[in-house]
Amino acid sequence: MSIAYEAAGTDRTATQRLFGLGAPARGVDDRGEPLNRMSMDIGALAPNTTRTAYSGVLAVLLDDLLGFTVWDRRGTRDGLVTAELSVDVLTPRRWQGPTLWAESRLLALTADGGTSTARVCDSAGTLIATGTLWGNFVDLPMPAADRSALPGLPAPGVPPLEWIGGRIEDGPGVRVVVPPNPLIANKLGFMHGGVQACAIDLAATAALSRDGADMDTASARINFFRPVALDCDTTFTADVVRVGRAVSVARVAGTSGGRICVEATVTGRRRLT
Repeated sequence: MSIAYEAAGTDRTATQRLFGLGAPARGVDDRGEPLNRMSMDIGALAPNTTRTAYSGVLAVLLDDLLGFTVWDRRGTRDGLVTAELSVDVLTPRRWQGPTLWAESRLLALTADGGTSTARVCDSAGTLIATGTLWGNFVDLPMPAADRSALPGLPAPGVPPLEWIGGRIEDGPGVRVVVPPNPLIANKLGFMHGGVQACAIDLAATAALSRDGADMDTASARINFFRPVALDCDTTFTADVVRVGRAVSVARVAGTSGGRICVEATVTGRRRLT
């Protein structure tokens, strides 16, 4: 049981508001060990999870909390960037709302960064997903706050593709194209790593579906190579590696400004009725 939580701050980013994330909270578990916590409001989408898998949104919750857990131990460094994010989805459907809860612990810390792990449960206590993040500390002063008006948030319960303002294009590989959108920026002004992971999941799912694989996402292993600026379209292209009866695999590359910024391997498992 987790106890003694203390909010780490009340100013939520636009991405946190877009995905219904609460502010991170520092705490300790019943053994007195540090344990951070974050919520995600799924009240509007929980009824839809019977027929639709929302695995991609889990990556935003996990990246945000896992990153905070390492960032909180940065000492004198300015910030943190995600180098690798791993997500394993244990319960892809039939989530019980109105809230998902994620709890995160620090696994390792060095002068250059750290590793954290997290579990996500729904309001019934069912284990939904686990995640692990490896992050690097950076020395980049926080940019000045952008006081320009933000676009309005999409209606509650719409598909995640609409949350991030993206579109799906077909071709040699299925592509999810995400145009510049200030709602998906992290605190450094680049595209949030969890949003990139969400787009990766959407691209992989669409590609596997086109190839006849009726799959839910089982896992995603994502490597981030460089920040994604929000001054041009970012394209996430999925190529199917293998379609099997029980397991299928797709690889996804995210490009921006003509350069690969992120790559991932997404594994799907046969959808259970």
